[in-house]
Amino acid sequence: MNLALEGHKLSRGHQRIADYISKHMEDIPFMVEEDIAAACQVSTSTVSRFWSEVGCRNLKEFKQKVKDEMLLSPSQKLQSAFSKMNENDAAASLLVGADYLQQTADRLSQEAFDRAASLLRDAGTVYIYGPGSAESLAALTDFRLTRFGMRVKRLDRGGHELFNLLVHVQPQDVIVIFGFVSESPELSVLLDHAKVKGYRTLLVTDLAVSGMLEKADVTLYTARGQLWEFHSMVAPVALLETLIVAVGKQMEEQAVAGSEELHELRRRYQKLLPKRV
Repeated sequence: MNLALEGHKLSRGHQRIADYISKHMEDIPFMVEEDIAAACQVSTSTVSRFWSEVGCRNLKEFKQKVKDEMLLSPSQKLQSAFSKMNENDAAASLLVGADYLQQTADRLSQEAFDRAASLLRDAGTVYIYGPGSAESLAALTDFRLTRFGMRVKRLDRGGHELFNLLVHVQPQDVIVIFGFVSESPELSVLLDHAKVKGYRTLLVTDLAVSGMLEKADVTLYTARGQLWEFHSMVAPVALLETLIVAVGKQMEEQAVAGSEELHELRRRYQKLLPKRV
């Protein structure tokens, strides 16, 4: 569940609760406020006040939301997208993604963005992990950064096979992690191993509250819609393209040189390998 905390400044106690819930969502339906208070080492009254921060009247209402969202099927998410589409005005339907862009822009930290660009610029090798729908973002990152002459590799295998690639990551490298919806075992391994091996991590996520946020070296938030909605890639793509341009600007000479060489190759061999339309 993507806790709706945008624009909220939580107290330290409420931060503990939000972090705990994000990591133990499957246990919440079976807990009472006293259980949560004990687990988070806060008072029961602090827990009681927390629910209004996530748009609920009490724990009971929050549990119902959790139950409803866990039962959602892909078809229901698709129906949510259909319901937003204006059949008589395609241009208006395009503006649905504009809200996600605005949310992303509102939460964008210039400091974090600059650090992210510098991490990528200075990386020995950029590794990319983008499971599921994030495969498209991983492919785009690979394509764009390779154009700049950077060394890029994709970690496109999950489970036990991830270790075969992870063993080659060096301290001077960076892993770009697209972590949406929840922290998977693979993401936990990547973030934990970074502390052991010394490489750095850039996390791109749609989670406002998650244990991952504190583990990554740099985190960039991007809105994709609520858990029960059809998740949009409009804002993630826009954020990614903006970041890549910033990286190119920081390494302008190398980036331009690579583009010029590409242009020359295309010109020289255009008859043998014509550009596909």
